[in-house]
Amino acid sequence: MTTAKSTAAISALDAELGAEHGQGLFEFLTDVQFWVKDAHGRYLRVNQALLMNYGFNDAGAVLGKTDRDLFAPHLAEEYVRDDRAVLAGRAIRGRIELVARPDHSTGWHVTDKIPLRSRSGRIVASAGITRDLHGRTASAISAEVRALAPVVEIIRARYTEGLDKPRLARAIRLSCRSLERRFVAAFGMPLVKYQRSLRMHQACHLLVSSRKPITDIALGLGYGDHSHFTREFGKRFGVSPRVYRARWSHRASWSTAADPLPRSLG
Repeated sequence: MTTAKSTAAISALDAELGAEHGQGLFEFLTDVQFWVKDAHGRYLRVNQALLMNYGFNDAGAVLGKTDRDLFAPHLAEEYVRDDRAVLAGRAIRGRIELVARPDHSTGWHVTDKIPLRSRSGRIVASAGITRDLHGRTASAISAEVRALAPVVEIIRARYTEGLDKPRLARAIRLSCRSLERRFVAAFGMPLVKYQRSLRMHQACHLLVSSRKPITDIALGLGYGDHSHFTREFGKRFGVSPRVYRARWSHRASWSTAADPLPRSLG
């Protein structure tokens, strides 16, 4: 059931933004998830596609809640960082990213997010859409990304090893420079950053869902030692692996989460 606080927030946002903004149109797009969040990250509007993607019975299970209430911590933290950037006025266009699914796995999506302004010009909320990379609406982008599928598959299979750029380039018959340029254009990040992202997603999963010693996790993910892993983890999440584990390991719903590595792009 929608809380009194979220109901009041929806009413306040309606007063600020005025009209319905065509939200009803998103109910016709079954492959596009739509949402609006307030300045505190609380969901104010969602469409049926979003509810179905996450396995929610109705909007009442989502409205008034934040990403930290609903999703695995390593994904929620990324969504929260995005919200801060959007609320500061920076739109996010056509980004390829991992999005949660009902079984707690993740899939590749194309995401757009924009700030919403009141009549006075003040940013009062954020809105976004995301759609499966393999969906009809993503076809123009997916062709470019799918051309890089062999590279993604190699990195995914060998993300604990050193990044072998010549091998990756040979897989799709490009020079290393051309591969890097195309990869950045498609995924919005260099190859090395992409590999680090996979490692960090897996690190979060292992910290929360297992009791492995942190040193073992670090070595298993390809880091030289505990200290190197801790530094990299702290740069990304703002806390140490030990603090992260203490904060989130009690979340039983994530202790049985599926391996978060993405499925094939091919």
